[in-house]
Amino acid sequence: MNTQDQFDELVTEHLQARAPREAPDRMLEMTMNQISSTPQRTRTWLGGRFGTLLAAAAVLVLAIVAGTQLAGLIDQPVGDDPSPSPSVSPSATAAPTATAAPSATPATSPTSAPSTPPATPQPTESPVAGDELLLRVVSMGGGPIDPASLLSRTTLMADGRLIWQPVSSRTDLSGFVTRTLTEEGLADLRQYIFGSGLLDANAAHELEPQPGVEPPGRGVSVHQFTAGDGDDSVVVTSVQWLGDDEEAAYFQPAPEREQLDALALALRDPESLVGDDAWAGPAAPYEADEYQLVLTPYRDVPAYGNPDVSSVPIPVDGPLDEFGAESGDPRPPVTRCGVLDRAEASGIVDALVAMGSAVTNMVGLDGPSVASLDWAQGNGVVDLYLLPRMPDGYPECDDQG
Repeated sequence: MNTQDQFDELVTEHLQARAPREAPDRMLEMTMNQISSTPQRTRTWLGGRFGTLLAAAAVLVLAIVAGTQLAGLIDQPVGDDPSPSPSVSPSATAAPTATAAPSATPATSPTSAPSTPPATPQPTESPVAGDELLLRVVSMGGGPIDPASLLSRTTLMADGRLIWQPVSSRTDLSGFVTRTLTEEGLADLRQYIFGSGLLDANAAHELEPQPGVEPPGRGVSVHQFTAGDGDDSVVVTSVQWLGDDEEAAYFQPAPEREQLDALALALRDPESLVGDDAWAGPAAPYEADEYQLVLTPYRDVPAYGNPDVSSVPIPVDGPLDEFGAESGDPRPPVTRCGVLDRAEASGIVDALVAMGSAVTNMVGLDGPSVASLDWAQGNGVVDLYLLPRMPDGYPECDDQG
């Protein structure tokens, strides 16, 4: 075992010892995984490994005050793993939590699936048959943001294509899998997803504390469900279920949050939700037609001592910080974002693979590729994210804002 591995184990043991007793085991495991996998922005998004460990520790002890508005949580994502939760079968045993918009009352059992949410054309291209979005699930937490945080964990298209990112025991930067449902299989999965009625109308399900009770500080995840696309889409956000004991001790009954948390987790393993005859073919790694390239160039800062970005075939005429368009905070360093085709993305992945794992964290074309590189032309460094886009064009560069 080398010195770095020993250091990692010592820090991990320290974090586990200092973790709040109330933190569910699955959340603690997720946070430990985040230590080695989630880039955190110090001087740069990727920084050094020591900075990543400290940032992950901060995430673990992040205090979320009960009643905090979801808008603030959604704007600061870091994690995505839901806490343990019971079956997603809808129930109506307690009063609903506070919502930012009226939500549908959960049914006692699934009855009928709602009509297919209408889709509208994407801003930059005309949709073709099957490009209509039925459901997107993005799961995030409270803390530092990196561009890969906005990747959809589950995407279901109207033609039966399903793309999901399985839960990994090692890292959240795992690859995506795709499989196509038959017409009957799609109907069954739609019934499972929409039968409760919880995704029929815009809603925000927040933590609502019991009167006179102060919940313990802890980190949380927030799920965002988008049904359909465009002006007629439905967006439901919901704070994760924190476990039966903690919920009963500190918060108002929240059957919606419990069911939505279970749904988000279940959709990370959709093959367990329908029978073998529900599929039109086998599962395969998802390789997108388009990829989002996100660059954050830092001029006039000390180099990492890593390979130079000039060896990566980035399609830009002129300086690197003129790639694509500005995205996000306009203050320096300005993040740049653009869309590449598969061939262009493949060239970048091949170049990063050749550099080795010391400066990259990637799974290839079927998942996010991340690298921290020197930038001699700018006397600085650059952080690079290559993200697969879903068939409906998500994420857009505007989403990175």
